[in-house]
Amino acid sequence: NDIVDAVIPEMNNIWSQAGIKWVVEQIINEPISDRSGAQASVDFIVATERDDEGRSDPDRLPHLYTLMQEDNRSTNSELDTNLFHIYIFPFIGNTSQGNAMRSFGYHSVVGSWSNKHNDGNKPERMLLTEDQENFDRGSLARTIAHELGHVLTLEHSCENCLMHSLGYGLEDDQIDDSQQEAIRRTR
Repeated sequence: NDIVDAVIPEMNNIWSQAGIKWVVEQIINEPISDRSGAQASVDFIVATERDDEGRSDPDRLPHLYTLMQEDNRSTNSELDTNLFHIYIFPFIGNTSQGNAMRSFGYHSVVGSWSNKHNDGNKPERMLLTEDQENFDRGSLARTIAHELGHVLTLEHSCENCLMHSLGYGLEDDQIDDSQQEAIRRTR
């Protein structure tokens, strides 16, 4: 209910500046994969840290991907279409809120708990939404909107905007690029 009633409306509010609307096709509550080594993957993810340049550990991504139920992942024929997978894990690594997972077919992940806003201290539950004028720490809606921006080809190319660490706005070139990619994916 939180996703449908709070997160998706806020994501659509954020993306309205680009004329892009997101629709939930299906919500699946799936258990973490019970494959051999799943607990070792969880332990690895929980122990990851950012490097000296502030980048999240990319070695956690294969672990996150293998915890996803294979039957629910996009097929190869669906990967570059108008179908987007967002996985909400309890925690995706220290000081991380989300990752578009480009190298894994954009099976994007966000954490429902994060310690990014408090520099790696005890994780706290993510806010579902927050006042866009009073950016505090980012919300689940903003994090998903940000990661979907990456799926729509956007990079961290601006300051105080949706695609950087603060803010909710999109620049004109980001709007154009995301619209073109959204149109391409719907053909």
